[in-house]
This record gives sequence, structure tokens and C-alpha cells, in this order.
Amino acid sequence: MLENFMAAYGYSILMGVAGLIVALILASWAGKAVRGTLSRSPYLDPTTVPLLAQTIRVAIIVLAAIVVLDEIGVDVASLIAALGIFGFAVAIGLRPTSTNFFAGIMLLILKPYRVGEYIEGERVSGVVESLHVFHTVVVTDEGTYVTVPNVAMWSRSIKNFSRPRARRMEIDLVVGRELPFTEIASGIDQIIRSEPDHESGIDPQITVVETAEDSITIRAAIWCDAELSWEVRKTLEEKLREGLTAAGVTVSKIQAPKKAAPKRRTTRPSPPADEDV
Repeated sequence: MLENFMAAYGYSILMGVAGLIVALILASWAGKAVRGTLSRSPYLDPTTVPLLAQTIRVAIIVLAAIVVLDEIGVDVASLIAALGIFGFAVAIGLRPTSTNFFAGIMLLILKPYRVGEYIEGERVSGVVESLHVFHTVVVTDEGTYVTVPNVAMWSRSIKNFSRPRARRMEIDLVVGRELPFTEIASGIDQIIRSEPDHESGIDPQITVVETAEDSITIRAAIWCDAELSWEVRKTLEEKLREGLTAAGVTVSKIQAPKKAAPKRRTTRPSPPADEDV
């Protein structure tokens, strides 16, 4: 019986296997070619390039498999129906995986972040290296590659520091009382306005946030380009220290504003008094 089967279908099976191998090689080459071509296009979002390349690769393999099965004599229509039922059962069994898949599709459609943008998620912050169907790769400030499931990125809030055109930045300065506040504030304002990366259309806001016997804490709020915020902060801190010191003002500390810790209840609320019946 085996001899009769091989005589009847051996050539078709051999040609089908050879065609499938060729299709796998062609799919791999097509995926790399599409990725390389699309990545050089200035009109296409780099985030969608891996998905498009992967989609073309899978489509070629699926079409080749259908052609091979049809050549062998398999009823493709019945097989597709059976695979649909099997796929539904697998989707239920692999619910976390399917959830990551659909979360990746939503991230690709809505684009809360793109490749190259600096983000802060629930447990990771850094530059987005790549976005895939099931996961996102983020490079942290320490240079560590972190793979995050897409469902974790989709179901949590995401801070995108690269998306806004301008960002508000605050600097606290602890200075002495050698000069009146108005003169110190005027000097700070002039230093900020001399910074070329400062948003000239938005005036700096300079206020007193804390006073002491021999010092005051002044907060300067500045708007600048989001991508240059860290460089602008470092440059301004140096200029403010040098400028105020040259004007005869003692600069004790320059820092970012401290976030106030949430207040904790120290006493338990008393229960309501019993009403008289």
C-alpha cells in the first residue's frame, strides 16, 4: 500500500516540500527587503515597519502552504474551516497571548508612542527601540534592553516626554537675602531670556515658595523644547549660579522641585454617635 501511495502522490509531495522550502526562503528575503526599503522612507512611521514586514512574510508562507496542500490533493476549504475552529480554541487557551496581540494592534493604530521617543510606563522608562505585535522593547537610561508585554503598556498610563512641542520645566533656587527679591527675580528673568532654547513666546514665571531668616527659595518656571529639556536645565543651572554669584547673591542650592509626599492619616476617624431611639 505504501508503494502505491508513493507512486500516486510521491512526486506531488516532493514538489510540494521543495516549493515550501523555496517559499520560506522567499518569505525571509521579502521580509528583510521590505523592512530595509520601508525604513528608509520619510513618509512611513518607523513603528509600523516591523509589523508590515512580518505581515508580508507570513502572507507568503500561508499562500505557499495553501498551494502545496492543493497540489497534494487536500481539500483546502475543509482544512481552513477546521483550522478556524482550532484557532478559536487556541485563542481561548492562550488568552494572555491573544490579549498582547490585540493590545499591540491598538498601540500601532493609536500610536501613543513611536520608535525613538522617550516614555515612562508603569515600571519602565527609556527610549522606545521597537514595537512588535506582542511586545515593546525599551532601552533604559542605563542602556538596559527591557521587553514589555503590550498589554502592560496598553492598560497603564504612559508619559511621552518626546511628543509635546514645548514642556514646562521648574527650577528651585535657594539664595541669600543680599538683594531685594525684585532685583533677584529681574536677574533670573534676564538669564532665562538669554537662553536661546527658551520659548520666547511664553514669559518665565518667578515666585517665592519658601522663606527663612537668611535665605529664600525661588521657583523659576520655564518653557522649552521637549527634546532639549535636560540640556536646557543643565545650562540654565550653570548660568543662574554664575550670574547670581556675580551679582553678589549667595546661591546655596539649585534643584528640581521636590514632590510633596501624600498626607497619611495619623488618627482613625471616630465612629458616628449612636442616635437616641
